[in-house]
Amino acid sequence: MNSRRDFLRSAVLSVAVVTGMRPVSAGPVRVVRPAGPPKPPFLHAPMGVANGCFVETVALLDAWRDAKGTEAWSRLLQWGARDDDEIIAGHAVAIVDEGGALWCWDLNFGWSRLPGEVAQRDEAALVAAPVLKKYPRVTAQFPLYRHDFPQTPGQLVSAALAVEPNAAVRDARIVGARLAMARPVNVVRFAYAEGERRRESAAAVFVFHGRYCVYVPELGTVPFRARGGVENVRLIQDLLRRALPGVTGVRKA
Repeated sequence: MNSRRDFLRSAVLSVAVVTGMRPVSAGPVRVVRPAGPPKPPFLHAPMGVANGCFVETVALLDAWRDAKGTEAWSRLLQWGARDDDEIIAGHAVAIVDEGGALWCWDLNFGWSRLPGEVAQRDEAALVAAPVLKKYPRVTAQFPLYRHDFPQTPGQLVSAALAVEPNAAVRDARIVGARLAMARPVNVVRFAYAEGERRRESAAAVFVFHGRYCVYVPELGTVPFRARGGVENVRLIQDLLRRALPGVTGVRKA
């Protein structure tokens, strides 16, 4: 009798395995669901300005510091130029340390958790390696970190979006309004030569990582090694002339 009962029990279990049915006597079944993608550590809405990877990353780092505190580790990772170069680099992203892991925020891809050890977070080349894999067609050189020091928030800059038809002026004002929440910012208008024509544009000027940064929507952000206040219009004009031809009429936007 025991052998017959054992045979029937074995047959029921075999059918259950083949059909996916749960035998009554098999005990509780633990359902293992596949793990989803890691939850981003911070929600951030980009400003949506032209050629804005640098200023968008600065805005993210400002918001991160406000939310996490000044002691939270964060860096702007940039590549495409040496530290002393006064040119527009290839790209900029944010790297943060959150929950014992390194995360990257890229304007083009959003948040991604990075492999590697947090203990190596200060090694820019190592941290940059998985980030650069997303740009296989780009020969990325000179990865380096930039980070800000606490500054006094500047005067609020009016974005004046509804009444400004010039897209470059509008983007510069958007950047100025956002970055002024953490540092002094000046937004200026100017004209420059574009072939035989004169073109009206604007720039948002601020200091980050000890660099005098000039954001022009048509170009991007140039981190100059100049020294001076962001209200120095003559200095701004000189720097703009190093980046664009025939700059004239620099004035507050």
